[in-house]
Amino acid sequence: MLCLSLTDALRDALAAADRGSLRDVAREWAASDVFPTPPDPDGLAGFLDQAVELASRAVERGHRLYCWICV
Repeated sequence: MLCLSLTDALRDALAAADRGSLRDVAREWAASDVFPTPPDPDGLAGFLDQAVELASRAVERGHRLYCWICV
């Protein structure tokens, strides 16, 4: 298991994200070449929405964000 600290700049950018544009961002992200198989844009939009909500709460509370990765 690996635990990474996300930067405060990324946390703040997520918290400030325009929620109305998340579906567009998810569609463009899904169409990019970063995935071996294109994912469902709706699933990515849901992930982004949850990330924005989590980041917003972290900013309000002065907390940091971390990412656990199982390898």
